[in-house]
Amino acid sequence: MKIIVYTTNDMVCVVTPAPQFISSFDGTEEEALAAVFSKSIPDDATHAVWADTTDLPNRVFRNAWKQDAEGKPTVDMPKARDLHMDKIRVVRNEELAKEDINFQRAIEADDASAKTAVATKKQALRDLPATFDLSGADTDEELDALWPSELPERS
Repeated sequence: MKIIVYTTNDMVCVVTPAPQFISSFDGTEEEALAAVFSKSIPDDATHAVWADTTDLPNRVFRNAWKQDAEGKPTVDMPKARDLHMDKIRVVRNEELAKEDINFQRAIEADDASAKTAVATKKQALRDLPATFDLSGADTDEELDALWPSELPERS
């Protein structure tokens, strides 16, 4: 299926022509597609091109897409790594909050070994952004597969 890909405000946008519009258009399919193209592209858009849906990368890192020299969407891996680390931080923060509760329970029970265990786990969680290496991922699929063992499995 044909799509239109363009960049505006540093974001890659995708327009899928509505099949109903194409079939109801008075004229050839090429004229209908040209009409969609002219109506769908904002004035500030750059690098507007026709592409195929098979050209689209994995949507997991949609906010890290950029256009290559031919206009096809690709994944900006440094930006994707930042986005992935942001997801890790969100889950890490949830786990830190859970450990705060565990630490309070250890204080209430006056359990020194439990306090030490929680403090050690919390420090490991705090260190994750600095210690978990995402640089080895060369593709968005490899990056998406990386997840710290200190965090719960993703659903």
